[in-house]
Amino acid sequence: MKYPLEERLHQLGWHLTAHQLDGLTEDASKHNVSYLEFFHTLVSLEWESRQSGQLAKRVKRAKLPYTKTIHDFDFSFQPSISEQRVKETLTCRYIANGENRILLGPPGVGKTHLAVSFALEAITQGATALFLTADDVAAECQKAEVKGTLSRLVSKWSRPDLLIIDEVGYFPFDELAANVFFQVVSRRYEKGAIILTSNKSYIEWGKVFGDDVLATAILDRLLHHAVTFNIKGESYRLREKKKAGVFPVSKPK
Repeated sequence: MKYPLEERLHQLGWHLTAHQLDGLTEDASKHNVSYLEFFHTLVSLEWESRQSGQLAKRVKRAKLPYTKTIHDFDFSFQPSISEQRVKETLTCRYIANGENRILLGPPGVGKTHLAVSFALEAITQGATALFLTADDVAAECQKAEVKGTLSRLVSKWSRPDLLIIDEVGYFPFDELAANVFFQVVSRRYEKGAIILTSNKSYIEWGKVFGDDVLATAILDRLLHHAVTFNIKGESYRLREKKKAGVFPVSKPK
């Protein structure tokens, strides 16, 4: 049976307070809590609950491939990464300034892990984010062209505070995806932050986008306000295989 007060709390959206009302009032009475302190407790509980719920929604909407924080990253294995630059990025000031973070390096060195860690911190601090792979970009562009919704797609990818594009360079973009990519970068220029990971050096981006002039235009906008992490080192995945003794070792001739 619900009492009138509980029903009104539910109507106000104070569901947590409604469910815990008996325990909260009993605890307040037992410890002789003042009215102001009791009210502060109720508001704090509801605030934290809603913040937690909003955080969960932002994480879900970001479509991250997994959840890993910077605390899971092994800096000792990748000494080429500047921890100072990482810490500065984790402040998320670059998002407010519309700056970019670009992570370059061979496969398996931790580019995606860093990108996800940066995104999670931004989401925790209240930012909206969206994670896409280069393959997602190409596939979504093809679907949007068939439906006649390319302009809507560009708007969608321009909207989040932070856009993460992973695995640029693992295969070349077709003309459609390259042009949409340019439009998104142009729309977000100095307004919306981008985190991008790539296994290709900048000099190779002409091949990635199928056009040297277009690649130059994209780089001009991406790099104007950006920090580049050039990651060098061995692949984490190969290291784990070696530890497990499953990595093929060439026999001496």
